[in-house]
Amino acid sequence: MNSIAAVAVTLLLAGLPAQEAATAPAACPVPQPPAVERPAKPERPPVPSCVNEARGTHTCNNRALNAYQQASTAYQQAFTAYVNQVNDYIQKLEAYTRQSVAYAECERDVVLPNPIISG
Repeated sequence: MNSIAAVAVTLLLAGLPAQEAATAPAACPVPQPPAVERPAKPERPPVPSCVNEARGTHTCNNRALNAYQQASTAYQQAFTAYVNQVNDYIQKLEAYTRQSVAYAECERDVVLPNPIISG
């Protein structure tokens, strides 16, 4: 039985042109998805109660204004870091998508080395 299978494989491979047999890779690299990242979006600091946003006025002392300004600065830095983390993760996902397409094309080429099947 093994000799029959070997003969069948030999006949099948002999029927393929040499170029097609040489271009098909032995194994296609399987892409690995990136680790899931879910960065937490920072919360904006609350506006002090001494600020009237509707009128654009305030009755705050300097200490309250300085504290709010420091909290706002810290928020901006945290938000910038958050945006950078999200963008880095998106780049990893896009790279994984490109690798997945390359893998699918490689598998297609292994299964169907010539786009037109002829008799």
